[in-house]
Amino acid sequence: MSPVNESETMTQQPVSTFGLYSAHPETPANIMTTRKAFNEYFHKEPCVYSHQVFQYAAKIFGALRHDSKEDNPYLRKRNQELSRNKALQIPQIDFPSAKDQRLTFELAFATLKYQLLLEEMLMDCSFYSLFPEFKEDMSVVMVMLYDYQHRKFQPWMPLPGKELNPLFVEIESALMTCKTKLHASLARNRIKSSALNIEHLLPLAVQTNSRVGTSLPVCAWVNQHKTSISAVTEQFRDEGFLLRNYDADEYLLGQSFWIDIHCNDLLIFPSACRQHLTQHPLVESGHIIIQDKSSSLGPQSLKALMSDGDDVLHVNVASGLTTAHISSLMQDSGGIVWGFGIRSEEHMAQVKHKMEELHAKHVKIAPEPFLDVEPEDSRFKNVKVILIMSHCSKSGISNPVDFIVSEGEDMSILKDLSIGEVDRSKVGELVAKQGATLKHALKFPRVHAVVYTTRSTNAAENESVIIKAVEYINTLQQRKMPYRVVPPVLPLGESDIDQRRTGIRDRYLRFPMSDKNNGCFTAIITREAQDPKEAARDVLARAAALGLLGSDNMDEGAEDSDSALRPRKKSPRRSKSTPHRLQGVRTAAMATRNTASVNTGLKQSTAPAKRKSPKRVVAFNSTITVPRTKQNLPAAQKKTEQGFLKHPAPFR
Repeated sequence: MSPVNESETMTQQPVSTFGLYSAHPETPANIMTTRKAFNEYFHKEPCVYSHQVFQYAAKIFGALRHDSKEDNPYLRKRNQELSRNKALQIPQIDFPSAKDQRLTFELAFATLKYQLLLEEMLMDCSFYSLFPEFKEDMSVVMVMLYDYQHRKFQPWMPLPGKELNPLFVEIESALMTCKTKLHASLARNRIKSSALNIEHLLPLAVQTNSRVGTSLPVCAWVNQHKTSISAVTEQFRDEGFLLRNYDADEYLLGQSFWIDIHCNDLLIFPSACRQHLTQHPLVESGHIIIQDKSSSLGPQSLKALMSDGDDVLHVNVASGLTTAHISSLMQDSGGIVWGFGIRSEEHMAQVKHKMEELHAKHVKIAPEPFLDVEPEDSRFKNVKVILIMSHCSKSGISNPVDFIVSEGEDMSILKDLSIGEVDRSKVGELVAKQGATLKHALKFPRVHAVVYTTRSTNAAENESVIIKAVEYINTLQQRKMPYRVVPPVLPLGESDIDQRRTGIRDRYLRFPMSDKNNGCFTAIITREAQDPKEAARDVLARAAALGLLGSDNMDEGAEDSDSALRPRKKSPRRSKSTPHRLQGVRTAAMATRNTASVNTGLKQSTAPAKRKSPKRVVAFNSTITVPRTKQNLPAAQKKTEQGFLKHPAPFR
């Protein structure tokens, strides 16, 4: 038998790329598979949380933790002690940076979602029996255990430039001692639930919210105190972004954006651009403000309802971003924005600093609660529109971390959203507060419209509050011009009017939670002024704001505008027979009819013109009325009737 060459033996031996023997010959496919397995085995998850973030997250988790399982005696006893202490408050944390704030909320929210699983893992390995000294630091153990399993049970590496806490180092060492038992407990839970990964152990509602929240587009409104919409869009075009036309059935991809159809100062970007936009110079300088779209629907509705020189009132200023947005939309109106909802002196200082930072003008923040303000207060004699950003359950929010960071809302919403359910007792308390706030707003004598918005998908916090408050105020005040709910005043697309999809239903604007927007609700409650002249001015102002008067033709026939806008004098007999409650309506309708003649540049003829039957008009402002006259009757016997303009099918 001839000897075998050593080189031939080496080539025949199946050796993998990394020097590990394989049962299969080395092929390009096998090399890629082996390399992938090698990378996964030796891959180390990055350590993103510092000891300071652990400390902040533990405080939040300790204040919001859910009830523990009853089969754990120590946890049950600890839970009973905490339930007795009703004075437990959410800590006020002064974060050193926005990055630490976001990381803290992310870690606390993730620990709340997996709390039951983490507690079971600790119980399976008898952690507190082995290390009883950490019983009083349960919150720290929980947040560090979540991060430990998220890093696939790999050692924690100190972040450069971050201080170390000796207690946290000891807890990390104790968790590493129980590594095998913790890993086995997690595997048993996954096998028992047939879960492909740890996310499938969560409730279905929480899984859906997590999936939807990661794909939400990024919304940013243009701060017109510092720049203009055209300047911002031009700058993004220069950076390579493509400005597309809005399409409700499509998704934004790559470097593209469009202007929202409902809010004309709101830019929409793909979710993949979030990191880029948060560090963009326009965002850092306050030229554009990243904020959820649900926060822009209220200010835009308020702008469409007000006239130049009117003051507005904003309830629940939160972080102050929405108040600054209102100021941006009112920059040329000359009115004042009153803000309510200050919780403390620190909160007042933060809101004022935000107003100065964004160059928000004509903003006055009131320190007292809104319910303590007298409706007849002389400070609010020019307030015509009120915006209520209601305290609600936030059940329509899919990404609470981003919402809290941008809105400055109460972080207590993390507890309910971490399990996908809202406490019914809490909803009852919220509904009572919402109803009291709305009723108080409707008592202001000079207010003509109230915009009510929530981020809730619960009908008890939306329609029910509106119906009860309007019925109560109309019964209490017995005004000749009562309050009523009207359709939205925002521009609507075809998909919004279609009742089978999202948008306007029963005169309310609803958006359910989806991968394009958070869930929200908007309602508009209006009434006509009792003064006929004031009512006519309001009708014309709102019509001009919606572009119904043809502003391009207003310059023609300007010399006849005064005479055209002046109401015709009625005979004493005709005026006497007209009911008092229709005087303002007829005056407004006559002014609107005369304005149309001004827009065409023609003087009204003194000769009687042949009357034509009125055509059906579609308008979203139900406060405008149209006079109708009976046909085929002698002129002396014709009597004028009044009929409110009915909306097409979607608005009835």
